[in-house]
Amino acid sequence: MRDNPGTRRRRSGSSTKLLRMKKFLENLLIVMALALCGLLAFQWVREAHLRAKIQELTQTVDDKSAIITDLQANLKKSEAESARLEVDKTELKGTIETNRQEIVTLKKSADRLEKDVEAKARQIDAYKEAMEKANANIVKQNGTIKEQNALLKQLSEERNEFVRKYNDTVKQYNDTVKQYNDLAKMVEKLQADAAKAAEKPKAQ
Repeated sequence: MRDNPGTRRRRSGSSTKLLRMKKFLENLLIVMALALCGLLAFQWVREAHLRAKIQELTQTVDDKSAIITDLQANLKKSEAESARLEVDKTELKGTIETNRQEIVTLKKSADRLEKDVEAKARQIDAYKEAMEKANANIVKQNGTIKEQNALLKQLSEERNEFVRKYNDTVKQYNDTVKQYNDLAKMVEKLQADAAKAAEKPKAQ
């Protein structure tokens, strides 16, 4: 049975359509494969950049952690130094208060010794006056004169002893005042050092 020309033309047209469709699908497959390769390449590059960024951020975090650790160590040292300075300041305040009390006591002792010296001086003046009166009758009162001389000598020695004690007390008083002034300067210096130590962590 022979095919007529119309049938052959229909079959030829169908084959052409199938070839075109096959070619289109092949081209589409190639395009999709290339697109997939491009997407994979883009994804790989993107992941490589992300890994590098993550590594960089990890290093930054490690560096920051090291800095924070150092700052915490410095802060602890500063706090310990501040606590030590505070203890020293408290001890110095106690010493200063003790010295103040000693100064008050020494001042009272000095005032008392000064009054004693003045009283002895008046007493010596009275004995001198009595001695002068006794000298008018020196022939009759030799024994009295000797006693008066001994008593005068004793009083002079007592006065000298009181004067010496008074001078020693005044010297001790002056030394204590000097020590108090030195301690006051030391407390001011410790307070300045404590303020600087407290400001260091803030500056860092």
